[in-house]
Amino acid sequence: MGGTFDPIHNAHLNLAEQAYRQFSLDAVWMLPNGNPPHKSGVRQEDVSHRIRMIQLAIENRPYLKLCNLETSKKEFHYTFETLQHLKNAYPHMIFYFIMGADSLFEFDAWREPEAISRDCVILAAVRDNHHQEQMSGKVAELKARFGADIRLLDTPNMDIASSEIRKRICRGEDISGMMPPRVADYIKKNALYTGGKGRMRRADALSIRDLKNELEKEMDESRFEHTIGVMYICAALAMRYGFDLERAMLAGLMHDCAKCMPNAKKLKTAEKNHLEITELERRNPFMLHAKLGAFIARKKYDIEDQEVLDAIRWHTTGRPGMSLLEKIVYVADYIEPKRDKAPNLSQIRQLAFEDLNLALLRILEETVDYLDQSDDETDDITRQTYEYYKNHV
Repeated sequence: MGGTFDPIHNAHLNLAEQAYRQFSLDAVWMLPNGNPPHKSGVRQEDVSHRIRMIQLAIENRPYLKLCNLETSKKEFHYTFETLQHLKNAYPHMIFYFIMGADSLFEFDAWREPEAISRDCVILAAVRDNHHQEQMSGKVAELKARFGADIRLLDTPNMDIASSEIRKRICRGEDISGMMPPRVADYIKKNALYTGGKGRMRRADALSIRDLKNELEKEMDESRFEHTIGVMYICAALAMRYGFDLERAMLAGLMHDCAKCMPNAKKLKTAEKNHLEITELERRNPFMLHAKLGAFIARKKYDIEDQEVLDAIRWHTTGRPGMSLLEKIVYVADYIEPKRDKAPNLSQIRQLAFEDLNLALLRILEETVDYLDQSDDETDDITRQTYEYYKNHV
């Protein structure tokens, strides 16, 4: 079971325990990533703290083991390389790789998914019957494409995230019940995530106003006007559908933060930072702006809210099983006031405030119709998203 575990919490432990029990595993190896390709600025000092917190979390769970394979060197680690190493070291073992549903939907964009599929059985967490129905199509697709052996892991939905724990600590809020007591005590003793003695927390994220000023310098006038329009539509939709207003505005404001970067620089930046680049994106670097935008939002602007980053990442194509914030940003990007070329905009704008899912489906339908009439190369995930929501709205 891989991850940054920054910090480890009860949802991690529950997922590992359910995998162990439901599939009669010999053990679950917790595999912290010392230098994950999708994150920057990981300090070795921080890695040591994460390892110690894992040790404290699993000390009374003999079926959980710490595996330091991915923290033993500073180079980037990819799952396919780790699995190859484990298969060579333990040729008679069968390895299972545990992942969440979000990772399953992104699996075809991972480095060497065929090799991963060859070297392990994938256990994908599913929360309930409805969620299982949503995943079945993706499982069938990955089995057909990569020969993956994917088995669904039934787990209760525990609404705990490492990013939320870090924010609570920064705000001085209670984190008891979110992790084992000894881990919480270790965090407090070492002043982690506070800028104290144990770990220098990155500077507080810039305010919305400061970010607006920064982006105005980076964007041309029309792109900046579009961005501000998307931000305010995100705010309106968040109020309509009960989502956190500031987080929706942040996602809307940052959704195009890499858009005005020259295409050659987009490609160079993605390569330099080891972002996954498809052959389609290599031929059409402008398609990298959403993926690169999520990276820049985290690295340059210190945005750590994974839900906000995911909304930036998927705002151009959508994806099956989108979160509420992802839907808000996707729809807002289409209907913001400066848009005037798409057909049926007035009806879709009204629909967006009546039924967000129907508006999303309508936009996907219009987009797929446009793509079908275009001679340009397109990312197939938009069609996958359309087919998904045709069956779920």
